[in-house]
Amino acid sequence: QSPPVHAIFKRQELIGRGAYGAVYRGIHLSTGSAVALKVVNLDTPEDDVSDIQREVALLSQLKETDSKNVIKYWGCWLKGPELWIVMDLAEGGSVRTVMKAGHVAEKYCGVIMRESLVALAYLHKAGIIHRDIKAANILLTDSGRVMLCDFGVAATLVSSSVHSKRSTFVGTPYWMAPEVITEGKTYDQSADIWSLGITLYEMACGNPPHADQEQMRAIMLIPKSKPPRFPSDGQFSQLMRDFLAACLNEEPKERPNADELAKAKWIKSFAKTSTATIKDLIANYNAWTKTGGMRMSLLGAETADLSDHG
Repeated sequence: QSPPVHAIFKRQELIGRGAYGAVYRGIHLSTGSAVALKVVNLDTPEDDVSDIQREVALLSQLKETDSKNVIKYWGCWLKGPELWIVMDLAEGGSVRTVMKAGHVAEKYCGVIMRESLVALAYLHKAGIIHRDIKAANILLTDSGRVMLCDFGVAATLVSSSVHSKRSTFVGTPYWMAPEVITEGKTYDQSADIWSLGITLYEMACGNPPHADQEQMRAIMLIPKSKPPRFPSDGQFSQLMRDFLAACLNEEPKERPNADELAKAKWIKSFAKTSTATIKDLIANYNAWTKTGGMRMSLLGAETADLSDHG
């Protein structure tokens, strides 16, 4: 019989709270490695438990991942009514967290997108749609590594067909593709590409489009509105604008896939930029928190409402 979880990992301070439980910093006792412990109370409604089971099943599928851009899953353990899901710890927090100190400049956006596309290409080839791409689900390590996390609503395309589709309504409304919202429409991995485009907009502008609207209103607006574009002032390069437009194509089948986007001119322009530059974002955020959190650039008051909760 395998040893109990508290003999393998030591639970430390609380990092954040998510929909299904709390996330703690932990230590793998035999190696001293820092890990993230997602502690889920299984005394929750059945629907929630099935979501958790889906996440665990998907994480298990990704356990042998060699993709440095997908969060590494260590395993899960039962402890009384609690399920401990153990993953790599991203000490730098999420992109959404570091954004509290200000918008993300174009060069950092480029590196984060480049690395996120590696993760998406990996997931999509494995037949997985993430379904909840947003800055809060892109994590950063101290060294600047970019990792995609939170597979709570991810879906496996179980069909052997390349054209398999999903039709369930999940994700976070502001980042959802129009076809995910529209009743009766099916969607596939291209829905993640739309959400990636919205995430780029979120990083560069401070919030996703329609963030000033309530969620239900945003859900009504997204399918009826023209695809979002950056403001027409000169602060974003044309290549960055072209990349956004490619992601946010109204026609899902016209959107490039992750591999194709990785070859976009804008992404290629950051080919020689090291992920270590992302450490600047973390340092900027740490400096901001030390000064008591006065904004270095105007993010808009609504940021607090959309910040990530683990």
